Amino acid sequence: MTCVAHGAQTANPGFPSPYPVQIRSTSPIHPTLGARTPLANFPAVTTRNSIRRLWRPPGRFEDRDPDRRVSFLELFFDLVFVAVIARLAHALAENPSWEGAGWFVLLFYAVWSSWINGTFYHDLHGTDDLSIRVFTFAQMLAVAVMAVHADKVPGDGSDGFALAYAANTLLLVVLWFRTGIHDPHHRPASIPYSTAYLCSATLFATSVLADPPLSHWMWGLGLFAEMTGYWVAMSRWTPPASQGGDATIATTPSLIERMGLFVIIVLGEVVVGSVNGMADLTPLDINELVIGSLGILVAIGLWWLYFDLISHREPVSRLTQLWLYLHLPLVIALAAGGAGVLNTIEHSAADLPGSVRWLLVGSLAIAVLSILALTLVLQIRTLGAAAAGVYAVADRALLVSAVLIGAVGLTEWGAKTSLLAMVILLLLPAYAGLRVWARAASVG
Repeated sequence: MTCVAHGAQTANPGFPSPYPVQIRSTSPIHPTLGARTPLANFPAVTTRNSIRRLWRPPGRFEDRDPDRRVSFLELFFDLVFVAVIARLAHALAENPSWEGAGWFVLLFYAVWSSWINGTFYHDLHGTDDLSIRVFTFAQMLAVAVMAVHADKVPGDGSDGFALAYAANTLLLVVLWFRTGIHDPHHRPASIPYSTAYLCSATLFATSVLADPPLSHWMWGLGLFAEMTGYWVAMSRWTPPASQGGDATIATTPSLIERMGLFVIIVLGEVVVGSVNGMADLTPLDINELVIGSLGILVAIGLWWLYFDLISHREPVSRLTQLWLYLHLPLVIALAAGGAGVLNTIEHSAADLPGSVRWLLVGSLAIAVLSILALTLVLQIRTLGAAAAGVYAVADRALLVSAVLIGAVGLTEWGAKTSLLAMVILLLLPAYAGLRVWARAASVG
C-alpha cells in the first residue's frame, strides 16, 4: 500500500501538492480512520448520489465563507465582459455626442447589471459543482451575443441585444429563485428580486415586437424594474447575524477583489484606446508617440488613484450598498475615458473637436469625483486621526483635480496639450494616494 498525506510531495519533491489527502492503496484502508475496512462497507456509488454531488443546491448565505477568494471560474466569467465593454467603448468613440453618451450609459448599466448579479451569486451562494459551471457558461454565451450587437444599438443590433439580454436575465431569474427554494432565510428577498428580473426579461424579449422609440422605452422600464426589485428585496431581508454586522450584504475579500478586477477591465479600455489611436496614425512619428504615451499615462494615473486610495479597503459596514453602487459611475467614466483618449489621439494632427474634448475631460472628471466619493465611505477613515488626516488631504486634491480637469473643456487646446493637462492634473491626487500607500506599507 502507498499513502500520500496532505501537503506531501509526489512526483516533484520541489513543489508541495495543491490537493488534499490523496490515497493510493492496494488494500482497503479507510481514508479517515486509517483502519482496514472491508470494501463491502464502503457506501455504494449510485447514479443518484453522483448527480447530487455534481448538481448541488445553492450555498446558503449564512454559510458564506468570509475569507473566500476569487475562483478561476469567476475570472473566466469576467473575460466575456472585456468584449462587450470594448464594443460599447468603440460605439461611443464613433459617436462622441450627447446621444451617443446616453446610449452608452444605458447599455453599460445593462452590462453592469449582468456582471454584478453573476458576481453576487458566486460570492453569496456559489458552489463548486457542475451546476455553477453550467449556469456561468450559459451567462457567458448570452453576454457574448450581447457584445456582438452592442455597437449597433440603436439600429440593426437592437433586437439581437434585447433577446440576448433577456436570455441572460432569465438565467438570473432561475438562479435567484433557486436560492429562495433551498434557503428559506433568503426567500423574502429572492421572490421580489427574481420577480422583478422576470418582468425585465419579458419587457426586453417583447420589445422586438415594437418599433422605436417604444421598444427602447420598454428597455428603460425593464432596467427600472430591476432597480426597484433590488431595493424592495434589500428592504425585506434581514441578513443572518453571522454575516452582516449592520450591512445587508457584508463585504468579503473576494467581493472587494472582484470590484478591483472589474476596474482593471475598464481601465484596459484606456490603454487599448491609446494603442489603437497610435496604430491608426500614419506615418507614426515622435509627436504621435508622445501623444499616445500621454494616453497610457492617463490610465496609469487613474490606476494609481483607485488602487492606492480604494482597493483592498473595506467600506463602513452600513454603507456597503453605497460603496458597491458608487463603482457604477466610476467604471462608466473609465470606459468612456478610453473612447475619449482614442478620439483625442486620432485628432493629434488636426483641431480637437469640442465634443471629443468634452468626452475626454467629462469622463475623467466624473472618474475622479467617483473615487472621491468612494474614499468617503471607507472604514479606514474611522480608525484614527492619522488615516483620517491623510485621506482629508487626498479629498481636497481629488476635488481640485476634478474641477480643473472639467475646466479644460472650456479651452480650445489641441490633443497633446489636453492630454498633457490630464496627466498633470491626475498627478496631484496621485501624490496623495502615494502617501496613503506609503503609510500603509510602513504600518504593515
